Formats: sequence, C-alpha cells, structure tokens
Amino acid sequence: MNLRSVLQSSAVLRGRHLWGQLRERMAQDVNHAAVLGNVTEGGGLTPRFAFMAVMSCGIAILGLLQSSAAVVIGAMLISPLMGPIVQLGFSLCVVDFRMMGRSLLALLGGIVLALGTAMLIVWLSPLREATGEILARTHPNLFDLLVAVLSGLAGGYAVITRKGEAIVGVAIATALMPPLAVVAFGLATGDMGIAGGAFLLFMTNLLAIALSVTLIAKWYGFGMDNVAKHAMWQGGVIAVTFLLLALPLGIALRDIGRQTWIANQTRTVVQQYLHAQGGSIERLDVVRRDGLLSVDLVAMVPGYLPHAQQALAAQLARQLAQTPLLRVRQTLEANDSGRRDRADLDGLRLSVNALTQQAAQLRAEANAVVAQTVRAQLDGLEAGVEVDDGQLLLSIAVATDEGLDESALAALRDAVSSRVPGWTVIVWNRDALPQDPALVPIAGDDGERRLTR
Repeated sequence: MNLRSVLQSSAVLRGRHLWGQLRERMAQDVNHAAVLGNVTEGGGLTPRFAFMAVMSCGIAILGLLQSSAAVVIGAMLISPLMGPIVQLGFSLCVVDFRMMGRSLLALLGGIVLALGTAMLIVWLSPLREATGEILARTHPNLFDLLVAVLSGLAGGYAVITRKGEAIVGVAIATALMPPLAVVAFGLATGDMGIAGGAFLLFMTNLLAIALSVTLIAKWYGFGMDNVAKHAMWQGGVIAVTFLLLALPLGIALRDIGRQTWIANQTRTVVQQYLHAQGGSIERLDVVRRDGLLSVDLVAMVPGYLPHAQQALAAQLARQLAQTPLLRVRQTLEANDSGRRDRADLDGLRLSVNALTQQAAQLRAEANAVVAQTVRAQLDGLEAGVEVDDGQLLLSIAVATDEGLDESALAALRDAVSSRVPGWTVIVWNRDALPQDPALVPIAGDDGERRLTR
C-alpha cells in the first residue's frame, strides 16, 4: 500500500471518528426516557384526539368546498394526526410493537372519524363541485414526497429537542388533514379519481413523516440497544417504502414536466403563427389526458383567417410529434374611436350549425307527431299521409276500396283539422285529385311526396 492510500484511509477513519463523536454528543444531550414518555402520551386514541380529529376535518372540508386557503390552513393547525404518526416513527426505531399498535389504532380511529365527518358535511352541503383547493390535492408527485421527508425530519427534531413550536410549521408543510378531507369528498360524490389521488397524497405524507422520524430518532441514539437484525429490518422497511412511494410519484412528476413542455411548445407555435397574421392569443387551454392532447384556442385577429385551424394543426403535429384535437375560435377586432367591437366568428358559426341541427331534429320530431296523430284519427283506414311542414299542408289519400263518399271524406277532414290546428288538411280518394284543383301532389327532390299550389 502506497503513502497516498494510507493517508486517504487515515482521513476517512478520522472523519468517521469525528462524525461518531458528534452523534454521540448530540445523543447525550437528549433525555430519551422523557422524550419517549411525551411521544407515548401524545399519540394515543383519547377523547381529546377524537374531538380534534372531527373538528379539524370538519373545518378542512368546509374550507375546501369554499376554496378558502385560510380556512384549510386553520384545519392544518389543529390537526391531531401528527401525534400518532410521530409515535409510529419512534415505535419503528425502538422496535416496540405495543407502541406501534397504539399509534396504528389512533391513526385508524382518527381516519374513520375524519372521513365520516367530512362525508356527512358533503352530503348535507349544496356545494358539490370540485374546487381548485380540492383538485390541488389529487395529483401528488415526487416533490410532495420530498416535502414530507423534510417535514418529518423537522418534526422528529422538534419532538426530540423539545422545541414543539416547530410542529406548527411542519403541520402546514405536510397538510395531513386536507388530503384526508379530499378523500372523503371523492367518496361522498362518487368520484374515485379524486379519492384515489388524495389518498395517495395522504399515505405519502403519513409514511414519509413516520419513516423520517425513525431516521432522526435513530440519529439521536434511540433504539441503540437493538440487535443487528432489527437494524437490518428497519433499513429494509425504510428503503422499500421510499422506493415504492418514489416510483409512482416520480412518474407523476415526469408527466407534469411533459405537460408543461407541451403547453410551452404549443403556446410558442400559436404565438408565432398569430404574430405573422397580426393577431394574438386571447385564451389558450392545453390538456393532455390518457395520451390524448386537446388544444382550445381563442384568437384575436384583424380579419378572419379561413385556414387557421388546418395550418395550426399541421404545425403543432410537427412540433409535438402527435396530432392534437384542435379547436380554434377567432375573435374579430376593429377600432372605432378607441373602442373595440368583438365578433366571435367561429363561435357564431358553430352556434348557427348547432341551431340548424336542432331545428331539423325538432321539425322531424314534429312531423312524426303530426303523422302519428293523423294515423290515429284514421282509425285503421288504408290511406297514405303526406306532410309538408314548410306550407303546413296535410294530404290524406284514402284508398278507394274503403268506400268513403264525399260527405265521409269531409267529415274525416274536419276531424283531422281539429286535431292539428293551423294546418291545411286535404282528404281525397287515391284515384282522384284533391277537391281543390290548385293543390296537386308532386314528388320532392328527396323522393318524398309533397303538395304544391
């Protein structure tokens, strides 16, 4: 072994020695028995814990339904869930299964009480829409895991050093109760997507805090008398849990990054195209869901651009390597004595098309009702019924075999007219012309029989 290797090994050993001395000195300054007693006392399922869990989740769901960040923060401040979570972390550190059981029982009781309270409030509330505060807690990512880890380390440090005032900041950072309230909202409204996303965020916070507390407690000398097997078991649990959490959250963070890149590229392409045409973006919404990309654009243009949709779709397909579902609406801008009048041309065109389709459907339904009414009045007679809704004309050609004379035909015409007021009714034998010689049956362009004057 050369001199350089010896010096390097000596430096590593000296660093480990100093690090171990620092850790030992920090552990000696802590009253381990007092800390464990405080943790055990503050993490049980007590009447105070149950009451505060109900109050905290009630406040949280009301703040979420109103999209009030201030009310949600108030719910975080009084949330009692930190107690049993910290106790769970210490129980893992010292390998105390009785303490672990108490903490899990308290967590289970608090979760059940909180979910029941929040779901009851949602059922009784007229507000059922998912607000921004609710949706913000349905898509956790890797950053949420990092926040929870750092908050758990800070919370464990505050408990061990008896600096409890830091718990307030930790409670705000990790936000344990609001995600649980969002789970209740999703369950109460039957939206499993919201419930599942919020539950993942809640479990991420819970497990990350508990395991981070375990790490900081181990650093301060708790559980040092455990056997080596326990240390390996603890390390395995922590590593596997963080890995299982990090994988889906990392994928979610990647998807968020992809969504941000797509939105930025889309805005760049649209801005360049509209700038060349003298226009600008009024509103641009880019949504990517289940692999499908939809782009909704409202553009301000000096004149109508007939090929804007096709040109933008082609440019976006080249830039994004996928064809988006694009909807372009153009708003015409004009200056008149400093005032701008806007005409949403594409929106108007879409509205006219929709109204035309609705009118055609209503006409078809009305014609069907008229024909059905007439056939019911015929009472089984063999006759052909022709409807001209444009001129409100009804032609009833009765088969000659029915043997109706002129008076019977007139009676039938009067009976039908009473059922369809406002319509001109013509009743005639099939082998004769109508009584009014100005009315003759002809074939329309669509092949259907019509009456004309």
